[in-house]
Amino acid sequence: MKRRPVIGITSRVCPFTHDGRSHDRYGVAISYCEAVEAAGGTPIILPLTEEASTIESWWRLMDGLMLPGGQDIAPQHYGEEPRPELETVDPRRDRVELVLARRAMAMGFPLLAICRGAQLLNVAAGGSLHQDIHACVGRHCMRHFQKTMEETTWHRVNTVEGSLLEQVMGEHNPAVNSYHHQSVARLAEGFKVVAVAPDGIVEAIEHTSHPFALGVQWHPELLWREHAAHHALFRAHVEAARRAIAASNA
Repeated sequence: MKRRPVIGITSRVCPFTHDGRSHDRYGVAISYCEAVEAAGGTPIILPLTEEASTIESWWRLMDGLMLPGGQDIAPQHYGEEPRPELETVDPRRDRVELVLARRAMAMGFPLLAICRGAQLLNVAAGGSLHQDIHACVGRHCMRHFQKTMEETTWHRVNTVEGSLLEQVMGEHNPAVNSYHHQSVARLAEGFKVVAVAPDGIVEAIEHTSHPFALGVQWHPELLWREHAAHHALFRAHVEAARRAIAASNA
């Protein structure tokens, strides 16, 4: 039996208190792990360590990397001062994920980035963010943080014909959900925008020469059970990891 590609998923700090004492955890939403498993991969959760030898060992374990959703990214990483609308940031998570994203891009390592992950991917490559869509772009923008069930779609995006994203999803105008107030501003060199919302906000980016470096602004891990196009994103990532395994064994 062929082994299942191992997909490393970066974690976040989950505050937890018991008997008046802090016992924080590292965690990842179950939906990410379930989506990877359903796509044929084996998910592993990566703690937020900055120990170089530990991080080095991850590269020997993983066949693909996923950057999931989460908090805002500190604007210092793209040369800006924090605006009043900036929300919670985790400096250690920023540092760890920036290191991982940059190495994955340099290695040609299969990389799927979701929501915050897509934003971090752009920052890691030298791009910038709108710290708050309404404050930076204007009140004319649509609402990008939906007030409805997570598993329901909120708006549609227009994908670029011939892009990896369109090839993977098999749709030009897929319906997506939306849980973000930041977005890509200055696009990083080497990337192209491959999907936009009706108001022009960037919804997906992909690297122009990397085998599989794709970032989507929505949350397919909440939609994959009911929407084949979103499940296809995870299957494509796992298959890219499988191809990388085959290439390394050739």
